[in-house]
Amino acid sequence: MLQNKSSQIDIIKKTIRDHDIQFIRFEQADLYGVSRSKTVPVGCFMDYVDNGLNFYGGLLGLDIQSMVPSGTGYAEEVAYADHCTVPDLSTFTVLPWVPNTANITVDPYWYDGSPAMASPRLLLKKIINEFDKMGYVCRLGYEFEFYVLDAKTREPAYTGQPIFVTLKNNFDINFTYDLMRKMDQAGVRIITQNSEHGPGQQELNLYYKDGLAAADTAFLFKNGTKEIALQHGYLATWMTKPFIDSSGSGSHFHVSLIDKKTGRNVFDDPSAEYGLTDLAKKFLAGVLKHARANTVFTAPTINCYKRYRINSFAPHSATWGMENRTIGVRLKGCRGQSTHFENRLACGGTNPYLLALSTLAAGLEGIQSSPELPAPITDIAYLRDDVPKLPFSLEEAVDEFEKDTALHAVLDPEFVKLVLAVKRFEVENAKSRFEDYGTPAFNNRVDPWEWDYYMELI
Repeated sequence: MLQNKSSQIDIIKKTIRDHDIQFIRFEQADLYGVSRSKTVPVGCFMDYVDNGLNFYGGLLGLDIQSMVPSGTGYAEEVAYADHCTVPDLSTFTVLPWVPNTANITVDPYWYDGSPAMASPRLLLKKIINEFDKMGYVCRLGYEFEFYVLDAKTREPAYTGQPIFVTLKNNFDINFTYDLMRKMDQAGVRIITQNSEHGPGQQELNLYYKDGLAAADTAFLFKNGTKEIALQHGYLATWMTKPFIDSSGSGSHFHVSLIDKKTGRNVFDDPSAEYGLTDLAKKFLAGVLKHARANTVFTAPTINCYKRYRINSFAPHSATWGMENRTIGVRLKGCRGQSTHFENRLACGGTNPYLLALSTLAAGLEGIQSSPELPAPITDIAYLRDDVPKLPFSLEEAVDEFEKDTALHAVLDPEFVKLVLAVKRFEVENAKSRFEDYGTPAFNNRVDPWEWDYYMELI
């Protein structure tokens, strides 16, 4: 292990010399997926590698505007103590969009050496390790929809609903090509880019990766895209529903399990019902069983609930099917060794670590408890009254998460406590501002306060 760390450090030192790296960001994701970091001159880098770097420990329990909710377990209960963060050497990346700069992802620990398990990344690592013990690799892929707006006016970069229109794919080829080239240089493999259904809305899809690296790459992509957009005069936002009459943004998530020994896809069984193994059916049943509770992660803001609308190609129910865009989880048409599920429940505002975490945790619990898998939906889910509907508001989602003790059992008490406190704080904030919060009228408009609260950072 020490030799491996020594080899990693040697590679990093050579990279620093080769790229004239002068500054290194020590970076972590908060509950919203916002990058929180400290920039370190390169001369101090090895000291922090050896000894860790202090961060305010409560940042994991902040709201998106850095207000401090109470009851998180990370604030007043610990006298607002620091964490000592430990850099993950495998994540060291030269940032092509920032001169002479690299970044490295850090994990938070208390000063007694215990991990801060409210960290989305540390908890995701724990869940992935559970699958590893079972003999499986988690193969994960992300799709991202987001809006590109003028940074000053916040007007869409182009108008209309030009999905896949080539002219709008490259509405500003200097920006779109610069983004894709620099992401490639940073090790982020983009497989497709296109205009989406809303004005100024783009979609970029990432090539799959195995395990934690997939979520790390998704986090790098989202925050790097924001920086590159600003350099071109744009604001890239994953705010789920910036315009009430335009398409909402989603974050579709693809998942399969691979046998570590054979490299074979353990979801695929052509001779079985639906072409799925029993393991796959249990995993899928778990995702559906906990979908309502997991909405606190897949729709983590009050704005997200304006996306779940009928006839919008966004799901509104905890359902599954094959090649059906009106359901929540889709069994993709590519089968055999490519057999996988597409979780379509997640909104643009989803933290990529928590999207992977919530999906895998629910799948793991399903494997453990073997819930009954409902029949697939073969018609239009929007037209049915017999399907389990998703929560109508963040408050309802928080309530569902609070009572899902089976899901809590595969997570961590620190994490559960912090999530409930931060999300209750967000709900109470909205309630204090809007008399009609949680009503159909509220979900049928976007208030300017939502722009100010979410648009720039999420």
